Amino acid sequence: MDIARTYTIDVLTQFDLTHARLKDIRDNICDQHNIKGSDHQRVTALTNDVIRWRGRIDLWLRELLDRPNRSIKPELKNLIRSGLYEILLDKKTPDYAAVNSYVEIAKSIFGARQSKFVNAILRKASSVQNNSIHEESLHEWYSLPKWLWDRWRKQFGLEKVTSLAEFYLCPVKIDIRRNNEQLSHENLIQFCLKNDVTITKWDNSHVFYHVEKHFARLRSLLLEKKIFVQDRAAGMVVELIAPEPGEIIMDVCAAPGGKTTYISELIGKDGQLLAFDNDADRIKKMEQLKNITIERKDAEKDEFPNADVILIDAPCSGTGVVGKKPDIRWRRKKNEIQEFAELQKRILIHMSKFVNPGGRIIYSTCSLEPEENWGVIDAFLKFNDQYYVDMETRMIPSKFQDVRGAFFSFPPFSSTDGMFAVRLLNES
Repeated sequence: MDIARTYTIDVLTQFDLTHARLKDIRDNICDQHNIKGSDHQRVTALTNDVIRWRGRIDLWLRELLDRPNRSIKPELKNLIRSGLYEILLDKKTPDYAAVNSYVEIAKSIFGARQSKFVNAILRKASSVQNNSIHEESLHEWYSLPKWLWDRWRKQFGLEKVTSLAEFYLCPVKIDIRRNNEQLSHENLIQFCLKNDVTITKWDNSHVFYHVEKHFARLRSLLLEKKIFVQDRAAGMVVELIAPEPGEIIMDVCAAPGGKTTYISELIGKDGQLLAFDNDADRIKKMEQLKNITIERKDAEKDEFPNADVILIDAPCSGTGVVGKKPDIRWRRKKNEIQEFAELQKRILIHMSKFVNPGGRIIYSTCSLEPEENWGVIDAFLKFNDQYYVDMETRMIPSKFQDVRGAFFSFPPFSSTDGMFAVRLLNES
Protein backbone atom coordinates (compact mmCIF):
# COMPACT_ATOMS: atom_id res chain seq x y z
CA MET A 1 0.00 0.00 0.00
CA ASP A 2 1.19 3.52 -0.80
CA ILE A 3 1.03 4.75 2.80
CA ALA A 4 1.67 8.48 2.29
CA ARG A 5 -0.81 8.90 -0.58
CA THR A 6 -3.50 6.75 1.05
CA TYR A 7 -3.45 8.60 4.35
CA THR A 8 -3.20 11.94 2.57
CA ILE A 9 -6.61 11.14 1.07
CA ASP A 10 -7.95 10.26 4.54
CA VAL A 11 -6.69 13.53 6.04
CA LEU A 12 -8.11 15.64 3.22
CA THR A 13 -11.47 13.89 3.41
CA GLN A 14 -11.71 14.39 7.18
CA PHE A 15 -10.89 18.05 6.64
CA ASP A 16 -13.76 18.40 4.15
CA LEU A 17 -16.19 16.67 6.48
CA THR A 18 -15.24 18.33 9.78
CA HIS A 19 -13.54 21.66 8.92
CA ALA A 20 -11.24 21.04 11.87
CA ARG A 21 -7.64 22.24 11.86
CA LEU A 22 -5.69 20.38 9.21
CA LYS A 23 -2.73 19.80 11.52
CA ASP A 24 -4.93 18.33 14.25
CA ILE A 25 -6.59 15.93 11.79
CA ARG A 26 -3.24 14.92 10.32
CA ASP A 27 -1.59 14.39 13.71
CA ASN A 28 -4.50 12.25 14.92
CA ILE A 29 -4.52 10.03 11.82
CA CYS A 30 -0.75 9.64 11.80
CA ASP A 31 -0.74 8.76 15.51
CA GLN A 32 -3.57 6.22 15.07
CA HIS A 33 -1.77 4.44 12.24
CA ASN A 34 1.79 4.87 13.55
CA ILE A 35 2.89 6.88 10.53
CA LYS A 36 6.37 8.25 11.20
CA GLY A 37 9.55 9.39 9.54
CA SER A 38 9.54 10.05 5.81
CA ASP A 39 5.93 8.86 5.43
CA HIS A 40 4.77 11.41 8.00
CA GLN A 41 6.78 14.14 6.28
CA ARG A 42 5.26 13.22 2.94
CA VAL A 43 1.71 13.23 4.33
CA THR A 44 2.39 16.66 5.84
CA ALA A 45 3.75 18.06 2.59
CA LEU A 46 1.01 16.60 0.40
CA THR A 47 -1.90 17.62 2.61
CA ASN A 48 -0.59 21.15 3.07
CA ASP A 49 -0.01 21.65 -0.64
CA VAL A 50 -3.23 20.08 -1.89
CA ILE A 51 -5.14 22.34 0.52
CA ARG A 52 -3.02 25.33 -0.51
CA TRP A 53 -3.78 24.81 -4.22
CA ARG A 54 -7.27 23.38 -3.84
CA GLY A 55 -9.09 26.21 -5.59
CA ARG A 56 -6.97 25.96 -8.73
CA ILE A 57 -7.01 22.15 -8.65
CA ASP A 58 -10.83 22.19 -8.54
CA LEU A 59 -10.88 24.66 -11.43
CA TRP A 60 -8.76 22.24 -13.46
CA LEU A 61 -10.88 19.28 -12.39
CA ARG A 62 -14.05 20.88 -13.75
CA GLU A 63 -12.27 21.50 -17.03
CA LEU A 64 -11.31 17.83 -17.24
CA LEU A 65 -14.77 16.45 -16.47
CA ASP A 66 -17.18 15.65 -19.32
CA ARG A 67 -19.93 16.84 -16.96
CA PRO A 68 -18.40 19.73 -14.95
CA ASN A 69 -21.22 19.73 -12.39
CA ARG A 70 -20.92 16.03 -11.71
CA SER A 71 -21.13 15.17 -8.00
CA ILE A 72 -18.07 13.27 -6.74
CA LYS A 73 -17.81 11.70 -3.29
CA PRO A 74 -15.35 13.53 -1.01
CA GLU A 75 -12.89 10.62 -0.74
CA LEU A 76 -12.77 10.07 -4.51
CA LYS A 77 -12.51 13.81 -5.12
CA ASN A 78 -9.54 14.10 -2.77
CA LEU A 79 -7.84 11.17 -4.46
CA ILE A 80 -8.15 12.99 -7.79
CA ARG A 81 -7.10 16.32 -6.26
CA SER A 82 -3.95 14.70 -4.90
CA GLY A 83 -3.17 13.14 -8.27
CA LEU A 84 -3.68 16.43 -10.12
CA TYR A 85 -1.45 18.20 -7.62
CA GLU A 86 1.39 15.74 -8.15
CA ILE A 87 1.07 15.76 -11.94
CA LEU A 88 0.52 19.48 -12.55
CA LEU A 89 2.23 21.22 -9.64
CA ASP A 90 4.59 18.99 -7.69
CA LYS A 91 6.57 17.38 -10.51
CA LYS A 92 8.69 15.32 -8.10
CA THR A 93 7.29 12.03 -9.44
CA PRO A 94 7.08 11.04 -13.12
CA ASP A 95 3.51 11.49 -14.36
CA TYR A 96 3.05 7.82 -15.27
CA ALA A 97 4.17 6.70 -11.79
CA ALA A 98 1.79 9.10 -10.05
CA VAL A 99 -1.10 8.04 -12.31
CA ASN A 100 -0.44 4.34 -11.74
CA SER A 101 -0.23 4.78 -7.98
CA TYR A 102 -3.52 6.70 -7.67
CA VAL A 103 -5.30 4.28 -10.03
CA GLU A 104 -4.21 1.37 -7.82
CA ILE A 105 -5.38 3.18 -4.69
CA ALA A 106 -8.73 3.91 -6.38
CA LYS A 107 -9.08 0.26 -7.35
CA SER A 108 -8.45 -0.91 -3.77
CA ILE A 109 -10.89 1.61 -2.25
CA PHE A 110 -13.62 2.06 -4.87
CA GLY A 111 -13.28 -0.86 -7.27
CA ALA A 112 -12.42 -1.25 -10.95
CA ARG A 113 -15.07 1.09 -12.37
CA GLN A 114 -13.98 4.15 -10.40
CA SER A 115 -10.31 3.35 -10.98
CA LYS A 116 -10.98 3.64 -14.73
CA PHE A 117 -12.57 7.04 -14.12
CA VAL A 118 -9.50 8.17 -12.13
CA ASN A 119 -7.21 6.84 -14.85
CA ALA A 120 -9.08 8.78 -17.55
CA ILE A 121 -8.97 12.07 -15.60
CA LEU A 122 -5.33 11.88 -14.58
CA ARG A 123 -4.04 10.78 -17.99
CA LYS A 124 -5.50 13.85 -19.68
CA ALA A 125 -4.43 16.22 -16.89
CA SER A 126 -1.66 17.77 -18.99
CA SER A 127 -4.31 19.13 -21.37
CA VAL A 128 -5.62 21.74 -18.92
CA GLN A 129 -5.30 25.35 -20.03
CA ASN A 130 -3.08 27.31 -17.66
CA ASN A 131 -3.73 30.60 -19.41
CA SER A 132 -7.53 30.60 -19.52
CA ILE A 133 -8.21 32.71 -16.42
CA HIS A 134 -11.58 34.46 -16.55
CA GLU A 135 -12.55 37.35 -14.28
CA GLU A 136 -15.20 35.28 -12.52
CA SER A 137 -12.74 32.51 -11.70
CA LEU A 138 -9.79 34.60 -10.47
CA HIS A 139 -10.48 33.62 -6.87
CA GLU A 140 -10.28 29.95 -7.83
CA TRP A 141 -7.11 30.44 -9.83
CA TYR A 142 -5.48 32.03 -6.79
CA SER A 143 -7.04 29.39 -4.53
CA LEU A 144 -9.12 31.62 -2.27
CA PRO A 145 -12.80 31.45 -1.31
CA LYS A 146 -14.78 34.04 -3.23
CA TRP A 147 -15.82 36.03 -0.16
CA LEU A 148 -12.20 36.47 0.92
CA TRP A 149 -10.98 37.34 -2.59
CA ASP A 150 -13.74 39.94 -2.95
CA ARG A 151 -13.02 41.35 0.49
CA TRP A 152 -9.27 41.71 -0.13
CA ARG A 153 -9.80 43.07 -3.62
CA LYS A 154 -11.97 45.84 -2.18
CA GLN A 155 -9.53 46.47 0.66
CA PHE A 156 -6.21 46.31 -1.21
CA GLY A 157 -7.02 46.62 -4.92
CA LEU A 158 -6.43 44.04 -7.65
CA GLU A 159 -2.65 44.41 -7.86
CA LYS A 160 -2.05 43.98 -4.12
CA VAL A 161 -4.56 41.17 -3.64
CA THR A 162 -2.96 39.32 -6.54
CA SER A 163 0.50 39.71 -5.01
CA LEU A 164 -0.86 38.55 -1.65
CA ALA A 165 -2.56 35.50 -3.14
CA GLU A 166 0.59 34.59 -5.10
CA PHE A 167 2.70 34.93 -1.95
CA TYR A 168 0.36 32.56 -0.14
CA LEU A 169 0.86 29.98 -2.91
CA CYS A 170 4.66 30.11 -2.68
CA PRO A 171 6.77 27.68 -0.63
CA VAL A 172 6.72 28.68 3.02
CA LYS A 173 9.48 31.02 4.14
CA ILE A 174 11.17 29.98 7.39
CA ASP A 175 12.75 32.39 9.86
CA ILE A 176 14.71 31.39 12.95
CA ARG A 177 15.58 33.25 16.13
CA ARG A 178 18.95 32.63 17.74
CA ASN A 179 18.99 32.24 21.52
CA ASN A 180 21.59 34.86 22.29
CA GLU A 181 22.44 33.30 25.65
CA GLN A 182 23.05 29.83 24.20
CA LEU A 183 24.55 30.46 20.76
CA SER A 184 26.69 33.23 19.32
CA HIS A 185 26.26 34.58 15.81
CA GLU A 186 29.74 33.32 14.93
CA ASN A 187 29.04 29.78 16.15
CA LEU A 188 25.74 29.68 14.26
CA ILE A 189 27.50 30.73 11.06
CA GLN A 190 30.17 28.07 11.59
CA PHE A 191 27.51 25.42 12.15
CA CYS A 192 25.73 26.44 8.95
CA LEU A 193 28.94 26.40 6.90
CA LYS A 194 29.81 22.95 8.22
CA ASN A 195 26.35 21.56 7.42
CA ASP A 196 25.74 23.39 4.13
CA VAL A 197 22.88 25.44 5.56
CA THR A 198 22.28 28.83 3.97
CA ILE A 199 20.91 31.60 6.18
CA THR A 200 20.56 35.36 5.77
CA LYS A 201 20.56 37.71 8.75
CA TRP A 202 17.66 40.14 8.97
CA ASP A 203 19.01 43.67 8.65
CA ASN A 204 16.91 44.97 11.57
CA SER A 205 17.88 42.30 14.09
CA HIS A 206 20.95 40.63 15.53
CA VAL A 207 19.13 37.36 16.39
CA PHE A 208 16.74 36.72 13.48
CA TYR A 209 17.70 34.94 10.25
CA HIS A 210 15.94 33.72 7.15
CA VAL A 211 16.72 30.12 6.18
CA GLU A 212 17.40 29.82 2.45
CA LYS A 213 18.50 26.18 2.23
CA HIS A 214 18.60 22.92 4.21
CA PHE A 215 16.48 23.95 7.19
CA ALA A 216 16.20 20.29 8.30
CA ARG A 217 19.92 20.25 9.08
CA LEU A 218 19.31 22.73 11.91
CA ARG A 219 17.37 20.09 13.84
CA SER A 220 20.03 19.56 16.53
CA LEU A 221 20.11 23.29 17.34
CA LEU A 222 16.32 23.33 17.56
CA LEU A 223 16.28 20.37 19.96
CA GLU A 224 18.93 22.05 22.12
CA LYS A 225 16.84 25.26 22.25
CA LYS A 226 19.71 27.21 20.74
CA ILE A 227 17.45 28.41 17.96
CA PHE A 228 13.67 28.69 17.57
CA VAL A 229 11.44 28.85 14.52
CA GLN A 230 9.85 32.28 14.68
CA ASP A 231 8.71 34.70 12.01
CA ARG A 232 10.50 38.04 12.02
CA ALA A 233 7.19 39.92 12.25
CA ALA A 234 6.30 38.01 15.43
CA GLY A 235 9.66 39.01 16.86
CA MET A 236 9.04 42.66 16.09
CA VAL A 237 5.75 42.53 17.98
CA VAL A 238 7.64 41.30 21.06
CA GLU A 239 10.28 44.00 20.64
CA LEU A 240 7.56 46.67 20.96
CA ILE A 241 7.40 45.71 24.65
CA ALA A 242 10.82 47.31 25.16
CA PRO A 243 11.12 45.86 28.69
CA GLU A 244 12.71 47.87 31.48
CA PRO A 245 14.64 46.25 34.37
CA GLY A 246 12.40 44.99 37.13
CA GLU A 247 9.11 45.22 35.21
CA ILE A 248 6.28 42.73 35.63
CA ILE A 249 5.18 41.54 32.18
CA MET A 250 2.12 39.43 31.39
CA ASP A 251 1.50 37.50 28.17
CA VAL A 252 -2.19 36.70 28.43
CA CYS A 253 -2.91 34.77 25.20
CA ALA A 254 0.42 33.01 25.36
CA ALA A 255 0.07 29.53 23.86
CA PRO A 256 1.84 28.01 22.02
CA GLY A 257 4.55 30.19 23.57
CA GLY A 258 6.78 31.47 20.75
CA LYS A 259 6.48 35.11 21.78
CA THR A 260 6.67 34.14 25.45
CA THR A 261 10.11 32.55 25.10
CA TYR A 262 11.42 35.62 23.27
CA ILE A 263 10.11 37.91 26.01
CA SER A 264 11.90 35.68 28.50
CA GLU A 265 15.18 36.17 26.65
CA LEU A 266 14.70 39.94 26.47
CA ILE A 267 14.01 40.43 30.18
CA GLY A 268 16.64 37.96 31.39
CA LYS A 269 16.88 37.93 35.19
CA ASP A 270 15.80 41.54 35.61
CA GLY A 271 12.04 41.13 35.26
CA GLN A 272 9.10 38.88 36.02
CA LEU A 273 7.14 37.17 33.25
CA LEU A 274 3.68 35.70 33.79
CA ALA A 275 2.14 33.68 30.96
CA PHE A 276 -1.54 32.77 30.69
CA ASP A 277 -3.83 31.07 28.19
CA ASN A 278 -7.34 29.65 28.27
CA ASP A 279 -6.48 26.47 26.34
CA ALA A 280 -5.37 23.78 28.79
CA ASP A 281 -3.99 21.45 26.11
CA ARG A 282 -1.88 24.17 24.52
CA ILE A 283 -0.56 25.31 27.91
CA LYS A 284 0.71 21.79 28.59
CA LYS A 285 2.87 22.03 25.48
CA MET A 286 4.47 25.32 26.51
CA GLU A 287 8.05 25.15 27.62
CA GLN A 288 8.57 25.60 31.34
CA LEU A 289 11.32 28.20 31.50
CA LYS A 290 12.98 29.32 34.71
CA ASN A 291 11.71 32.88 34.71
CA ILE A 292 8.17 32.20 33.46
CA THR A 293 5.09 31.41 35.51
CA ILE A 294 2.47 29.65 33.33
CA GLU A 295 -1.16 29.35 34.38
CA ARG A 296 -4.55 28.77 32.79
CA LYS A 297 -6.70 31.90 32.79
CA ASP A 298 -9.31 33.42 30.48
CA ALA A 299 -8.27 36.90 29.33
CA GLU A 300 -11.91 37.77 28.69
CA LYS A 301 -13.19 37.39 32.27
CA ASP A 302 -10.75 36.03 34.89
CA GLU A 303 -8.93 38.07 37.54
CA PHE A 304 -5.25 38.79 36.94
CA PRO A 305 -2.47 40.40 38.95
CA ASN A 306 -1.46 43.93 38.02
CA ALA A 307 1.44 44.33 35.62
CA ASP A 308 3.59 47.01 34.03
CA VAL A 309 3.22 45.51 30.56
CA ILE A 310 0.53 43.26 29.10
CA LEU A 311 0.94 41.58 25.72
CA ILE A 312 -2.40 40.70 24.18
CA ASP A 313 -1.64 38.56 21.14
CA ALA A 314 -5.35 38.26 20.52
CA PRO A 315 -7.24 35.28 19.08
CA CYS A 316 -8.00 36.28 15.50
CA SER A 317 -9.00 35.14 12.04
CA GLY A 318 -5.38 34.37 11.14
CA THR A 319 -5.62 35.84 7.64
CA GLY A 320 -2.03 37.04 7.95
CA VAL A 321 -0.66 33.50 8.29
CA VAL A 322 -2.55 31.75 5.49
CA GLY A 323 0.79 30.98 3.83
CA LYS A 324 1.91 28.82 6.76
CA LYS A 325 -1.55 27.54 7.67
CA PRO A 326 -3.20 27.03 4.28
CA ASP A 327 -6.34 25.47 5.73
CA ILE A 328 -7.36 28.82 7.28
CA ARG A 329 -8.56 30.09 3.90
CA TRP A 330 -11.15 27.29 3.70
CA ARG A 331 -12.11 27.12 7.39
CA ARG A 332 -12.86 30.79 7.92
CA LYS A 333 -16.32 32.21 7.24
CA LYS A 334 -17.20 35.80 6.39
CA ASN A 335 -19.15 36.40 9.60
CA GLU A 336 -16.24 35.24 11.78
CA ILE A 337 -14.26 38.44 11.17
CA GLN A 338 -16.72 40.50 13.18
CA GLU A 339 -17.08 37.75 15.78
CA PHE A 340 -13.33 37.83 16.38
CA ALA A 341 -13.40 41.62 16.57
CA GLU A 342 -16.06 41.53 19.30
CA LEU A 343 -14.04 38.96 21.28
CA GLN A 344 -10.88 41.08 20.91
CA LYS A 345 -12.68 44.17 22.22
CA ARG A 346 -13.88 42.25 25.27
CA ILE A 347 -10.38 40.97 26.00
CA LEU A 348 -8.78 44.39 25.57
CA ILE A 349 -11.35 46.13 27.77
CA HIS A 350 -11.03 43.48 30.49
CA MET A 351 -7.24 43.30 30.53
CA SER A 352 -6.86 47.10 30.58
CA LYS A 353 -8.03 46.94 34.21
CA PHE A 354 -4.81 45.20 35.25
CA VAL A 355 -2.25 47.66 33.86
CA ASN A 356 -0.33 49.70 36.40
CA PRO A 357 -0.44 53.51 36.05
CA GLY A 358 2.16 54.49 33.46
CA GLY A 359 2.17 50.92 32.14
CA ARG A 360 1.41 49.72 28.63
CA ILE A 361 -0.48 47.21 26.55
CA ILE A 362 0.84 45.75 23.31
CA TYR A 363 -2.17 44.64 21.30
CA SER A 364 -1.42 42.44 18.31
CA THR A 365 -3.05 40.08 15.81
CA CYS A 366 -1.94 37.96 12.89
CA SER A 367 -4.87 39.33 10.91
CA LEU A 368 -4.99 41.60 7.86
CA GLU A 369 -8.56 42.68 8.60
CA PRO A 370 -9.19 46.30 9.68
CA GLU A 371 -12.09 45.30 11.95
CA GLU A 372 -9.68 43.22 14.06
CA ASN A 373 -6.94 45.81 14.10
CA TRP A 374 -7.63 49.54 14.12
CA GLY A 375 -11.35 48.80 14.46
CA VAL A 376 -10.72 47.24 17.87
CA ILE A 377 -8.26 49.95 18.98
CA ASP A 378 -10.49 52.85 17.94
CA ALA A 379 -13.52 51.31 19.66
CA PHE A 380 -11.49 50.79 22.85
CA LEU A 381 -10.04 54.31 22.93
CA LYS A 382 -13.46 55.86 22.44
CA PHE A 383 -14.49 54.79 25.95
CA ASN A 384 -11.08 54.54 27.68
CA ASP A 385 -9.57 58.00 27.51
CA GLN A 386 -6.83 57.24 30.04
CA TYR A 387 -5.12 55.23 27.27
CA TYR A 388 -3.47 56.56 24.14
CA VAL A 389 -1.54 55.05 21.24
CA ASP A 390 2.21 55.43 21.55
CA MET A 391 4.00 54.31 18.41
CA GLU A 392 7.62 55.42 18.45
CA THR A 393 8.20 55.09 14.74
CA ARG A 394 11.96 54.93 15.24
CA MET A 395 11.36 51.38 16.50
CA ILE A 396 9.50 50.33 13.35
CA PRO A 397 11.13 50.37 9.89
CA SER A 398 8.97 52.20 7.35
CA LYS A 399 8.12 49.06 5.40
CA PHE A 400 6.51 47.69 8.57
CA GLN A 401 4.29 50.72 9.24
CA ASP A 402 0.78 51.45 8.13
CA VAL A 403 -0.47 54.93 7.27
CA ARG A 404 -1.30 55.64 10.94
CA GLY A 405 2.09 54.56 12.25
CA ALA A 406 1.13 51.16 13.66
CA PHE A 407 3.17 48.05 13.09
CA PHE A 408 1.70 46.28 10.07
CA SER A 409 3.42 43.69 7.89
CA PHE A 410 1.91 42.97 4.48
CA PRO A 411 3.33 39.54 3.55
CA PRO A 412 4.36 40.05 -0.11
CA PHE A 413 6.09 43.34 0.76
CA SER A 414 7.65 42.33 4.08
CA SER A 415 8.43 38.66 3.30
CA THR A 416 6.96 37.81 6.70
CA ASP A 417 3.64 36.78 8.15
CA GLY A 418 0.94 39.44 8.17
CA MET A 419 0.75 41.06 11.60
CA PHE A 420 -0.58 44.19 13.29
CA ALA A 421 0.42 45.75 16.61
CA VAL A 422 0.05 48.96 18.58
CA ARG A 423 1.31 50.05 21.97
CA LEU A 424 -1.23 51.60 24.31
CA LEU A 425 -0.01 53.68 27.29
CA ASN A 426 -1.96 54.07 30.52
CA GLU A 427 -1.50 57.70 31.60
CA SER A 428 -3.73 57.41 34.67
